[in-house]
Amino acid sequence: MPSRRRADRDPRLALVQIVDRLGERRQYVTFGDVEKAASRASSRLPLDGLAELVEAAVADSLLLKDLRTFFDRKTGAFSDHWVYRVNPRHPLAADLLADA
Repeated sequence: MPSRRRADRDPRLALVQIVDRLGERRQYVTFGDVEKAASRASSRLPLDGLAELVEAAVADSLLLKDLRTFFDRKTGAFSDHWVYRVNPRHPLAADLLADA
């Protein structure tokens, strides 16, 4: 009997799960937050091509992206960062979030 190979999972599903979980804990989710979460051993999200995956998810409207200005209290400096959130109306995200 041939061994069964687990079907490759769509990396966008793992991306949605990570961004959604981070969004429950933080007010804003930056690319750095996603990158840090993806680098954990338990993550099923590949680090190679992560930026392209995130940008493709934004282009597909799976993730929504906004430019926000942050103030650093230590340095007194302002900096702009892109922040991300899951689009709950996207069919892929809606199915995944409904199962959760």
